[in-house]
Amino acid sequence: MPSVSDVRARLLKSAGWLLARQLVMMVNSLVLGVLIARHLGPGDFGVLSYAVSLVVIAMPLTTLGLRNLSLREYASRPDDTPRILGTITAMRLAGTLVAIAAIYGTVTLFPIDHDRIAVLCLILAGALLFQTIDTIKEQFIAEQNPRPFVIVNVCVLLVFSVVRIALILTDMPVDAFILAQAGETVAQGVFAGVAYSRFSGRPPRLQVDFRLMRTYARHALPLMLGSISAVIYLKIDILFLASMVGTETTGLYAVAARLSEAWYLLPASLAMAAFPRMLQVRTQSPARYEQRMQDAMDLFAAFGTAVAVSSIFWARPLIDLLFGAEYIGAVPLLQIYVWVGIVFATRELIHKSLLVEERYWGSAIINLTGAGTNVVLNLLLIPPYGAIGAAIATVLSYTLAPLLLAPLVPAIRPIAMMQLRAIFWPRRIPGLIRRGFRG
Repeated sequence: MPSVSDVRARLLKSAGWLLARQLVMMVNSLVLGVLIARHLGPGDFGVLSYAVSLVVIAMPLTTLGLRNLSLREYASRPDDTPRILGTITAMRLAGTLVAIAAIYGTVTLFPIDHDRIAVLCLILAGALLFQTIDTIKEQFIAEQNPRPFVIVNVCVLLVFSVVRIALILTDMPVDAFILAQAGETVAQGVFAGVAYSRFSGRPPRLQVDFRLMRTYARHALPLMLGSISAVIYLKIDILFLASMVGTETTGLYAVAARLSEAWYLLPASLAMAAFPRMLQVRTQSPARYEQRMQDAMDLFAAFGTAVAVSSIFWARPLIDLLFGAEYIGAVPLLQIYVWVGIVFATRELIHKSLLVEERYWGSAIINLTGAGTNVVLNLLLIPPYGAIGAAIATVLSYTLAPLLLAPLVPAIRPIAMMQLRAIFWPRRIPGLIRRGFRG
């Protein structure tokens, strides 16, 4: 049995690889986002943001909420990998076909001002078929050995970064950037399979078990609803703005959202890397597990507060430096939107905690409440206030969800109260210092 020091060393190594990947993705996204936004201008950048956001909102249908569930399955039943991999891959293939139909139907019924937007979104959605076997990454993350897939992800990312820079230098239109996005999605899926084959010495073994599929389907429904609600939080405002206000305002809003969301990758990566260890700690000592969860939430909330408060000083010069004068209208949007990060960071830990405790409907209830609130507030605030209203709606919906649910839903009351305590993290600083951030 591995010692505690060995377990921690593997956890740190796994987290290091995942954080390295996320850091590269974050820097790459920011740099390319700046170059592409400058090249396209607010109008065409709004078209690109609309297409990508539409696909992102449908993405939970391609994963069916099984990503976190597969992490738990691989970690708890490592000898049953072929059945887990084959069953989840088959389910994700069916979900992806539904997602493609939903994307095409949505863009056909609610088009924006671009001649070929329906065909481009269909191509972008069709590329998702190549990511159905993406669950093999979760197997390696569960084994705390994500290195092969991190290397592949980063290499493909850098290749297509060069492709996008070439598109900018050759003055290509927005259509080319949407097609490049589709090409990168295809390449990531193909080379993930290649990486698995090279590392394990054989192609992925797939065994579809229909009995296991029914079990996963029961668990997946609340997880999928939670995932759909989570992306509605972050992307539905883009779709509303594109159809209600116009693509130019959408481009400004997309710039603010991109800068605000860049650091969200950090808590998401830490939560995913720590997930196998969370399972172990809860089994060994529930009290210690609860304390470590609270400490982590406090630290995430503190970091989010620092980012939000400091935006008073860095938002305007940063947007002016990176995007230029035509995007200055994004400054107030960024200064509002960035406050979402305080709650978003702790929410990553909440979803992992509910999964550890097998409270699958807990995540769905939290996300459905917040997403419903976000949709209603967007519809109320966008007509009179435009993009400012959309930013306010997003912040309010994230903040209201735990406040509304803590007194009403007993099953999620403990974890919701932990999040509320984290929001008021300054009161807990002395306790954190006394414990010395152990664990």
